[in-house]
Amino acid sequence: MIELDTKNLTYAQQMLANAPKQVRLAAVSAINRTVTKMRTQTSKTIRENYVVKAADIKSTLKIRRASSARMHGIIASRGRPLLLTAFRVRANKRGPVKVQVKKQTGAKSVPGMFLGTSRRGYTGAMHRKQPARYPLRVPYGPSVPQMFGSRDVIGELTPMTEATLNERFLHEVEYRFGKLK
Repeated sequence: MIELDTKNLTYAQQMLANAPKQVRLAAVSAINRTVTKMRTQTSKTIRENYVVKAADIKSTLKIRRASSARMHGIIASRGRPLLLTAFRVRANKRGPVKVQVKKQTGAKSVPGMFLGTSRRGYTGAMHRKQPARYPLRVPYGPSVPQMFGSRDVIGELTPMTEATLNERFLHEVEYRFGKLK
């Protein structure tokens, strides 16, 4: 949970002592700007750690903005595991198919995986469940919520979010103080 710095809050209350309602409105504006910026930053941070497209990430991220009645904003991700073809898949004529999900690790070969077209019309990576020709299994990678919840991503986003929130709050307080003069 990200919170405002108490020093910034006392500073805001001193600056806007004549209009205490403006402190609350400044906090709401700061939260909403922070949530919007962090949605973008979340996508960037996930792409720094995983080999995935921004569109796949952004389609699952939803924000809930703050209001004067509800003083918190939420960034949530909901979605199913992504097909393995959403990540980096390389196929050579000779040798196994190689897959790379995380950027820190190299591409790893997956025995039994191949690229092809199924009877139902799916074209992409497939894996045999058993030595028989059918059934085929479509492999999946991690979901966007799993990537968003990983320690690397959350660990990088938390201090950035807190700094942005405090910076935006001070900016909003000074803006509202300037309008009161």
